[in-house]
Amino acid sequence: VTERLAKEFEGLAKLSAHFQTYDKLGTATPIYLSKSGTFFAMNFLDFRTAGERLKESQQVQTTRQVYRRAGLWLTAMHEFKPQKRSQFYGKWMPIEIDARIEDGETRARAQDVARMRDILADQIDAVQMMKDTRVWSHGDFHSENMMLGPGMTYAFDLTEAHMKLAIYDIVDFLKVDIYRDGTGEMIDRSGIIASHREMFFRGYKHGVQPELFDVAMRGRLLIDWASITQQAYLENRSGQRKQFARLKERLDIAFGS
Repeated sequence: VTERLAKEFEGLAKLSAHFQTYDKLGTATPIYLSKSGTFFAMNFLDFRTAGERLKESQQVQTTRQVYRRAGLWLTAMHEFKPQKRSQFYGKWMPIEIDARIEDGETRARAQDVARMRDILADQIDAVQMMKDTRVWSHGDFHSENMMLGPGMTYAFDLTEAHMKLAIYDIVDFLKVDIYRDGTGEMIDRSGIIASHREMFFRGYKHGVQPELFDVAMRGRLLIDWASITQQAYLENRSGQRKQFARLKERLDIAFGS
């Protein structure tokens, strides 16, 4: 009725054509739109996701290539439409964290979350309204939305694509780093393994402000930690206990505990 799916199909077709101009990079390709405009079909991709590879393999070379290929794919995505410069607004992150504290369901101790929230708020104030690269973004670029085929890197689930700061797509992917083993000296100021960040940015070619990335990454990890509820932790939904512990380790380093 709204023609939303027809417009989405057209946009995905244009994006798929855009990726055909790049070597070894692609998307799920739209192949059929019903005459009624009530559904469409995409080609089926059947490869292991980036998240599966990173969680299952501890081989350094495999890991490094996953991060580099993610950076290469995102570079192409961010070239789909002309880039702009926009101001960073990070005040939403402390508000989001406060909501987790106030609902009283978080597994983390409220005082621990609040202490890190206060540090984060000060860090946000230092970079608030700084300008950075704004691009046509994936919108949900986490590690389960990227697949690695033989010689090809694909990403899919682009229904949330829109213009926003590039750092948010980058942060969405790199938060998977908490599933990698890393000792204290391996973790950088943002809360992720420094060598993995380096490999990602070997693939990613557009400029982002490092200080904005650090703040956005810390904020994302803190929100994810505070979002793990007591019930989900006790029931260990989707490995929530391990995720909780990993996030706490990274946050303690990022916030200097």
